Amino acid sequence: MERLKISNKDVSRFDEVAIAIAVCEGEKVHALSVEDSMIELKELVQAAGCEVKAELILHQKIDENYYLDKETLEYVIGQMDSLEATMLVFIDELTGKQIKNIEDLSNKKVVDRTMLLLEILSSRSNRRETKLEIEKSQLLYRLDRLEGFQGIYKYGNGICVNNPNDRRLLTDEEQIREKLDSLDVDLSITVKNRFVQRSRKLGNELPLVAFIGYTNSGKSSIMNQLLEFDPDHTEESAIIVKDKMLSTLDMSLRKSTLPNGREYLLVDTVGFVSDLPCVMKDAFKSTFEELGYADLILTVYDISSEGLALQKKVMEDTMRSIGITKKKNISVYNKSDKLDKIPNSTDKNIFISAKSGYNLNKLLQLIQDTLFEDETEATLLIPYAKFEIFNEIKDNRIIELEDFTLTNIGIELHIVLTKKEFEKYKDYIKSNF
Repeated sequence: MERLKISNKDVSRFDEVAIAIAVCEGEKVHALSVEDSMIELKELVQAAGCEVKAELILHQKIDENYYLDKETLEYVIGQMDSLEATMLVFIDELTGKQIKNIEDLSNKKVVDRTMLLLEILSSRSNRRETKLEIEKSQLLYRLDRLEGFQGIYKYGNGICVNNPNDRRLLTDEEQIREKLDSLDVDLSITVKNRFVQRSRKLGNELPLVAFIGYTNSGKSSIMNQLLEFDPDHTEESAIIVKDKMLSTLDMSLRKSTLPNGREYLLVDTVGFVSDLPCVMKDAFKSTFEELGYADLILTVYDISSEGLALQKKVMEDTMRSIGITKKKNISVYNKSDKLDKIPNSTDKNIFISAKSGYNLNKLLQLIQDTLFEDETEATLLIPYAKFEIFNEIKDNRIIELEDFTLTNIGIELHIVLTKKEFEKYKDYIKSNF
């Protein structure tokens, strides 16, 4: 029989302490080695505000009743009190039958990876739409496993018990179905409002740069550093940074200025994890839609991580699944200050350090060059009767006195146009007059 691998961590300050369990039928779990998956699982437990005291990896067939063989499960349960463990956390999704059987045998809380991910997202959400999406995902997940949520989850406390509004999640099928209908109505209204806001944002026509990356890769820190290059930057515009997995859930949108004086939008999105469960994809729906509007995507990696190959695979799979592989993309390798030798950067791969500031000015210049690589220099002749066109152009960039001349028939403006702007203002190009 495999024995528990016990940590020497002091867990006395934690309300909930876990034993983490993985059963591996092949070589990998969630597209990773089982060892890497276990590391990620322990980090997720910590992100939920708990701690792992012991872990167990088994190479055997998954048991349909107890997930692992009953004899080993009884051995683990027998160690729980001496280890101060209050719950069992499993690396795979469990069935309702497995949750019920394990809870009946142990009289302890049973948590699987998907429940844990939903709990973390629930505790981090602030936007109304995100809260609605997460609660819907939580209830849909329970609906297929109701028999497993009739004990501790009906009366207990702690993680995986409440919805994003800190109210106990439902455990009755009829009530869950009624609540899901209500959530769908609320979501339809909220999504409609978001698309109205998005249309206004599109009307502003500022280029949008979106950060994506494996969780805890440093996206928010990089965004804060880039914002500081703006002459009008204030501390209030900074993004809150936490050194935890999935610390960013709600999107953070900021406006800033590039070295050429052009304004642009920066958005920080949720950090991703390996093998995102299907039930959680709705919880990321607004993030995925926002990425679809991005003019440039910055994919951030932690270059110092031993799991760099994993990060790349997760991000490649994620971008492929949400259909953004054809977007302009720059790979940003953060934490380069931890390397003995920093590789040379290119126009598609740049090595930086948000902590030391290394190459951040070059990243900003690369963003500018990539955003406007398809631009065309042109001279516009805007009739005075169309002065609103001049104001519209002026609202999206800094125009100096030497950039325009007042003539007898209108304003002659020398300007650099994006492809989209060229199509919009082509009737005012001077050669057309």
